[in-house]
Amino acid sequence: MGVVSSTLFAARNADKCAHKGESTRGAVALCQSVSSVDGVTGSASSIFSNVTKTAGNALKSLDGTIDNIFSKINKTDALDDIVQSTGANSKIGALAQKAVNPLLCVAAGVRVLNDDDQYAALIEETSAMGAMFGAESLMKYARSSITGSSQATKGLAGAVAKTASKSSTLTKALSSAKSWFDNIATTSNGSAKQTLFKVGLDVLFVGGSILAYNLGKNLGEKLSHRDNKENNTATSAA
Repeated sequence: MGVVSSTLFAARNADKCAHKGESTRGAVALCQSVSSVDGVTGSASSIFSNVTKTAGNALKSLDGTIDNIFSKINKTDALDDIVQSTGANSKIGALAQKAVNPLLCVAAGVRVLNDDDQYAALIEETSAMGAMFGAESLMKYARSSITGSSQATKGLAGAVAKTASKSSTLTKALSSAKSWFDNIATTSNGSAKQTLFKVGLDVLFVGGSILAYNLGKNLGEKLSHRDNKENNTATSAA
């Protein structure tokens, strides 16, 4: 996930925590904030200030502590796998990235438990989260294909990437987009243009994720028949 998308998601989840009573979103926002700062440490772009980069370097200073913790529980190989799979610049940044989706699932579980109709809420949240994670995996595959970054090989993202790569139409379109992206580098201010394009992809990623969640939630509401139950209850009360 890019710096911009992580920052936007962090702000959105912090707002939900502060103004909508979803306290579990606070942990999500924290992890996404750490991920944002981690991403800045590996950026050569001048749009990030030295102050922010210094804060990011502070994350790397914690790598020794993280190593010691995982060494004591004999999980150093697992830590290395996490760092490699996320492409993070620091180990705490990698852990923060990996923690986001499980924490989002916890937040969804809390919403289910707090709902008066837990059965309907479970269907709705499962549909919403499934649609969101699926759409995000597809968008990550597209971004990686265009920008030439590493592709996911494990989990849902890996499965989506493997399935999507079998579509000749999609792979052809992404190949053309990659050629266009690579050619930008040869133009005047090519690096800046590529950075701006990546920022645009980050914004689209956030929008696509939110849209997929809302569509999944709407589908879940139809599958759960919550509206019908509410209407029947209202009719009975009348």
